[in-house]
Amino acid sequence: MPAKSAMRIAQPPSLATMAADRLRNAIIDGEFTLGENISEERLCEAFGISRSPVRDALNALQFTGLVEVRPKRGSFVFNPTEDDVAKLCDYRFMLEREAALMAVRDDKDALARQLQDAVAAMVQAHANGDRRAYGHADTAYHAAFFLCCGNGLMRDAYRLAEARLATLRTLLTAPFDERRESGLAQHRDMAEALLSGDTAGFEAMLKVHADWTGRLTAALQSQKEHPKP
Repeated sequence: MPAKSAMRIAQPPSLATMAADRLRNAIIDGEFTLGENISEERLCEAFGISRSPVRDALNALQFTGLVEVRPKRGSFVFNPTEDDVAKLCDYRFMLEREAALMAVRDDKDALARQLQDAVAAMVQAHANGDRRAYGHADTAYHAAFFLCCGNGLMRDAYRLAEARLATLRTLLTAPFDERRESGLAQHRDMAEALLSGDTAGFEAMLKVHADWTGRLTAALQSQKEHPKP
């Protein structure tokens, strides 16, 4: 008779977990604008579920900083200030730099494969004009540092900001073909420097690549001037 563990049926995810995952992806993919009110009623209707799991989902996303729940006012997509963006960029650079160097030391072969796969996916998505797939591949590229670094605490630290970074990445690159084109070159160059042992070169390129402050400020202002209909 098979072992009990082999016969055990895995518990399906809760409605709140599924709702949180769906809403998280929708925000990251730009289906909501920054600062937009998230109607519980519309989410209930769209997901076909009651208010309780929807509220649990919103509270879970609040923990990641992706959603702001304001008592008696409702729930809103996060809406960073220029200072918030600057701090997020600093946090990102610090973590990605250390995780990347740890990944080269801990599992260089796996890191090389994941970076290569991510760049290939970015190339294909750009050629197809698939902005959403490009953003997902871009996010996978940077996540590879943490998947291969061998340190769970580093991964946990990154997850605190990962969804916000992915959302801002969509805002910054999705509408601009030329930014995706230059981004491809940057990702290739960073991978080549990192894997070849050019630590100083990699750090310098990552510093520039991770500094979104000026570009995001302009993009945020453009979004305010041209709100989603």
